[in-house]
Amino acid sequence: MKNFLFKLYMLGFMVLVVFFMVIIWKVTFAHILHEYHGRQQVEEISKIKEEQTKKVEKTTFEKIILESDEKVKHYLGYRILEEVRIKGHFHHIGFDIGPDKRSYCIKCHGDMPHDAVKELRAFLNMHAFFVSCETCHVRLEESARTDVYKWYDRTTGDIVASPVMKSSPGSFKAKIVPFEKSNGAIQRVDSQERIDFAYEFKDREKTLTEAQKSRAKKLIHKIVAKQPYLCEDCHQQEQPLLPLEAIGYPKERIDSITSSEVVGMIKNYTKFYMPKMLQPGENNENK
Repeated sequence: MKNFLFKLYMLGFMVLVVFFMVIIWKVTFAHILHEYHGRQQVEEISKIKEEQTKKVEKTTFEKIILESDEKVKHYLGYRILEEVRIKGHFHHIGFDIGPDKRSYCIKCHGDMPHDAVKELRAFLNMHAFFVSCETCHVRLEESARTDVYKWYDRTTGDIVASPVMKSSPGSFKAKIVPFEKSNGAIQRVDSQERIDFAYEFKDREKTLTEAQKSRAKKLIHKIVAKQPYLCEDCHQQEQPLLPLEAIGYPKERIDSITSSEVVGMIKNYTKFYMPKMLQPGENNENK
């Protein structure tokens, strides 16, 4: 019994000692620790204010140097151009076209597929950024023809409202696609069924025989006409291929697109001759 009371006494005494030690610590040293943490917070706040002040007081030279480190990427169809961003610089491209993730044609032919006629390839490839391949290269039979054309988003592939009124020419992030009649319904020419078939062929191409490749390519290109629509099929006043007003073009743009000057420029451009002085060696050969 005496041992139990002694242990209880010692336990109470130890608790009392700890209690007094805590009180002595708080009275003697706690305020020092509190002041230390307070000084740390004041120093951190001062550093933040100094950094903010430095940002505000940057010289024009410093701003130019810092901004010159920022890069801007532009998708050009055949490659991605990376250039330095300089605020207000005149020669920036100013918009990003973006790749066409819906078209199954560019999976093989690329975003800039026209290279046969060097005089017109730039003109045709420029059109390929806002006109789908099927628009020019598919001639639907009368039973399938609808004369319906709509815009689709290059990234999502979804049909969208006409971007013509809200964007400047050449900056549309959408493309025109024709619609056809199929099984009593109207559907896009670039149907999901055709996309899936073309993508499966691309994925399995290396495992196919030459005969199988040939048969698959014929099926993929079954709707492709041997003779695509020509420039004058659209750039004419009588019956342009595209229903320009229905797809959102204002009257002044329609007048510009269908003007005879456009077709005349295209036809005459193929007869353009370079000056002889720009053809080294030709004069010597003639002599």
